[in-house]
Amino acid sequence: MAKAGTKKSQSSTKNQRSTIRYEAVKIDPLFGVLDAVAWLDNPTAKQIAIFANIDPRTAGKLLKNARLIGLVQSPDGTKYLLAQPYPYKGTKDEKQKVVREALLRLPLIGYIREFIGLGDDLQSAMRKAAVVAGEANYSRNAIAPLVEWANSVGSVFDLEVRVETLVNQAVIAKVARHAESKLERVAFLSHSSKDKPFVRKLAADLVASGVKVWIDEQRILVGDSIPEKVAQGLAESDFFLIVISHNSVGSSWVKKELSNALIQEIERRKVTILPIKIDAAKMPDSIGDKLYADFQDSYEEGLKGLVESIKAREVTDDDRN
Repeated sequence: MAKAGTKKSQSSTKNQRSTIRYEAVKIDPLFGVLDAVAWLDNPTAKQIAIFANIDPRTAGKLLKNARLIGLVQSPDGTKYLLAQPYPYKGTKDEKQKVVREALLRLPLIGYIREFIGLGDDLQSAMRKAAVVAGEANYSRNAIAPLVEWANSVGSVFDLEVRVETLVNQAVIAKVARHAESKLERVAFLSHSSKDKPFVRKLAADLVASGVKVWIDEQRILVGDSIPEKVAQGLAESDFFLIVISHNSVGSSWVKKELSNALIQEIERRKVTILPIKIDAAKMPDSIGDKLYADFQDSYEEGLKGLVESIKAREVTDDDRN
């Protein structure tokens, strides 16, 4: 009877655990994990751990938090994809800004900010926010790691800082970069995850040619706003490179979202659109009038033409500057 009672007690305790639970792990190794997800082709947690040179258990915790925050996706539960544009080979500060933006978009963080704005201290705001988010069994320890990450990247609980603030800061940084170096270029490289091998090679060659790269995997979820999703990376970029292939033109991203809203946002930011054609796929109508880099017959010739186009074009700034 004692054993039965113990099992019942354990079951009851398990049922009372918080449903919103983040792993207690330091944020610094996260950037190695995101580098791995950006660079590898649908990597597993084990591959990510090896690439980032961390133990598998730590990698698993970081991936769990990154998925909950919206930085990565795992459609099949075993392999990972980027869920946000990411500046591979960027500075730590640039990578922290990506995490900060994801946190500011997270509903739970939004609720905490709301209660802080109403005068609650952080601990009270955490508790109330968890309840609003649907948590029936609140545990401070379950969401404390999220708050620790938010504090480590800075400004998340500063009520004057919003996603729009980060985008504006990116615009200011872009203007400063143009003033300091007329030759430096930043490219936003958008592609289907199925074209990752090509994109990995292209990104490496662009970086070697002196072009900084933001990597974006074209994946959308119900309710996603593509102009909002790419806002920060786009604001920092001079060129929007989109890989056109049978894989990408058949995706919902291109079918639904490579349309007026995104094209207008790109052009408003004074970002030059340069399509990259890697096979015989038909160019989408929305960018059918754009001169494209042709990689169909020769990768080397395509790369040469792309780099020449990037370096030859004069960069301009956002309309607001």
